[in-house]
Amino acid sequence: MPIYEFRCTKCGHIQEFIMTGSDREIDMKCEECQGDDLERVMSSVNYAMGSSGSSSGRDSSPSATTRTCAPGKSCTTLKLPGHTK
Repeated sequence: MPIYEFRCTKCGHIQEFIMTGSDREIDMKCEECQGDDLERVMSSVNYAMGSSGSSSGRDSSPSATTRTCAPGKSCTTLKLPGHTK
């Protein structure tokens, strides 16, 4: 079941809603102010892979590298731990 995050445009509170495959209606109101004007936000990813140690000598921590990819624009590359091809 997908979980989506929504921000209340009235008070800024962010909350999650679980969407099921059924036709059941979900009452989408802000749990803080009861506002019904919500906008979907991009959820952050949070997960862990592998062990806490680095047995192969590779860094097992995620990292981000930001670079300039066009005038006035920046691009970020995420390096996640785990198997690479």
